Amino acid sequence: MLLGVYLKEGAKILVAYDGSTFSNRALEESIDLVKRFNGSIVILHVPWEQSDDQSRWMLLETGGRAKKAGVRYSLKSERSNNAPEKILQTANEGRFDCIAMGSRGVGGAKAWFLGSVSSKVAAEAQCTVLIVK
Repeated sequence: MLLGVYLKEGAKILVAYDGSTFSNRALEESIDLVKRFNGSIVILHVPWEQSDDQSRWMLLETGGRAKKAGVRYSLKSERSNNAPEKILQTANEGRFDCIAMGSRGVGGAKAWFLGSVSSKVAAEAQCTVLIVK
């Protein structure tokens, strides 16, 4: 994979996760990458329409997948009305090597109206961004 050129041993990947099919694929790709580079992932959920209970359940389910795969991981939930800003802030503060996310999320019409989260993150990130379809 070409992305491997940009990652190093012990790579840290921030997975922006919203429960969509594409974010599930981004999680799986991230798990494969950190296995190859003996790295770790942080799974970030930025709920803006879901309850805290729904967010916790979603993160626990994804954490179970990471645990089953045998990778180092942690879970983080940050409520915000501006998902791209929160993802970028988390990536910068955590000094991540890569942000992984789906090309489309579960935002529907609101996401279309407000602009694509993945497009904004890719345009403004200070690290490598992996956008998965």
